[in-house]
Amino acid sequence: MKKYLIFCTLVMLTFLFGCEEEQAFRLHTAPEYYQGRAMLPSGQLIEMTEADRKSVLDACYPEDALALAPAGDRRWIGTVTLSQPLTTNDSTPVFPTATFFEAENQTFVECQVDTITYMKQIAAVPDSLAPFHEQAVTYPSVAKLRNAQPHERLQFLKEMDKPFGNEPYPTRTAFEQTLVHLTMPFSGSFELTFESLDGDEQVTIPIDAASRQPFRSIGFGVESTEEAQTYGVYTSPNQEVYDEVRRPKDASFDRLLGVRQAETLPTTLVSGERYPLFSFSFMRDDVPHKKIVSITYHEPILLRGEALKREMRAEFSNRQHAVFHELALIGTESRDASFLTHLTADDTRFIFKAIERAKATPESGQPSDIPYLTVFEGICAQTFDVSFKGDDVVLTNTKTGAHFKLLRDDANKWHDRFDD
Repeated sequence: MKKYLIFCTLVMLTFLFGCEEEQAFRLHTAPEYYQGRAMLPSGQLIEMTEADRKSVLDACYPEDALALAPAGDRRWIGTVTLSQPLTTNDSTPVFPTATFFEAENQTFVECQVDTITYMKQIAAVPDSLAPFHEQAVTYPSVAKLRNAQPHERLQFLKEMDKPFGNEPYPTRTAFEQTLVHLTMPFSGSFELTFESLDGDEQVTIPIDAASRQPFRSIGFGVESTEEAQTYGVYTSPNQEVYDEVRRPKDASFDRLLGVRQAETLPTTLVSGERYPLFSFSFMRDDVPHKKIVSITYHEPILLRGEALKREMRAEFSNRQHAVFHELALIGTESRDASFLTHLTADDTRFIFKAIERAKATPESGQPSDIPYLTVFEGICAQTFDVSFKGDDVVLTNTKTGAHFKLLRDDANKWHDRFDD
């Protein structure tokens, strides 16, 4: 359990302060409450077993993280995304997104949560990924750029000319001379800079770990409706549809004056260096404007050591959730299961503080009508049996059988909050 003190904050505090008295909190990593899927390079999704989910959590334990990414090309084996259905929603970053790969015949994992990225060398990939080892796809360690071929430019024109979106369909126009083709590196992000006399504005093209593609085509285009005309950089991973568009905040124009590709383009993008791609001019409110569009590749910033631990604490210390349930939790239940009662954020904070203050007691009481309480923090969880002894509230650790009685004031507040 000690290896997960970073995630299980309350457990960490107990150890740090050296409390000898038995404590109610014994949070543990809980792969049984996760769901996990792996994206393979072929695009196939496979479900991860509980043992695999545990191995992913173990692999992404933030100790011994690398200072530098391994050199050389990388063979992507698969990317696992874990989520906790009982505690998360669409706005909550999942943890971890773990990408398993090989470089120079060694195995590594890249772990990501929100803006945190770190890499580790590991002994082996999870068992569910092992059979797909031979299907791994090789990615370069650097970003490469080239001019589009004539047939690719023609494809860009055709795809942008097709109806797209909702009726009435906007008219899309491609400027084929701006089309370039990126060979994507394994990780990081691209930044498009729209530069003008009024200042610069950046738009990001991320490399999505869960659905990475080896290539991306990007080119300039405009879109016209009855209400407005807008410009943007259209992108596609397969030279079809070009349904992804990146624009600055104000991309409107009245009349386009011209578009011109940069005279020279690099073949390799050095991380952090800005390279002009093309420029364009337009009129807006009778005022001429000119913008230069440049591209910059950014390698991921890898965290390690104390900096990584601080970021992980900050990320997970506020991820607390509590659930009353009438039945024991078996595997990953639906958040909407009828026997679950999810506590509000305020009630959850009270529950955590009350448990932290609870004192050991020799016996439990009469089981509550809703007999179970499960608390979550970060990747950790713990379940208690709930019982009453008169007005006392007793929580029993379901794993150890140890009993803990809430302080009198906390017990009174418990009854005020939850007796109904």
